[in-house]
Amino acid sequence: MKRVEIEMFSESVNCPVVRMPERMYPGVVLQGDSLAILRGMAEEVIELCQAGDRENLAAAAEMLREKLAGYVSAYEQAMEEHGLELPYSKRK
Repeated sequence: MKRVEIEMFSESVNCPVVRMPERMYPGVVLQGDSLAILRGMAEEVIELCQAGDRENLAAAAEMLREKLAGYVSAYEQAMEEHGLELPYSKRK
């Protein structure tokens, strides 16, 4: 393990936005439990696809999309607050 100094753009507990040394753009730090939740949600989507359960699939996919959208929103807000351009084009 090594210690490095990072730039912090947002101190959100569940979604801090930081920039690592030598990186052009900041990123989002996900806690291990949040990462595992996202994986579990994606696995549920796959299982429902395989089972052909379209009704529950739509709900599970929407939950995953909303969770990810929250992280994207926090990232975009931090970038805007600090006058930084996004490393991607925003969807319309």
